[in-house]
Amino acid sequence: MKPARAETRAHVIGELLHELSDLLVTCYAIPEAEQPLRWADDAEKITGRVALALATARAGLVPGAASAATIADRLG
Repeated sequence: MKPARAETRAHVIGELLHELSDLLVTCYAIPEAEQPLRWADDAEKITGRVALALATARAGLVPGAASAATIADRLG
């Protein structure tokens, strides 16, 4: 693998991990007693953010992969 391509791939994965880290911080910032109810109420939003982050990373790694915008449209 060429260094420039490796750097690009590493950047894409770094962005993915950053997005997932931000989501985890947000989810765990909710008081522990409220977490089950809030997570249940926000399940579609949370899983949608994960799906969008994965789609964005995939689009940056795999030629011909569905774009993040296409995935976002599918998620509603």
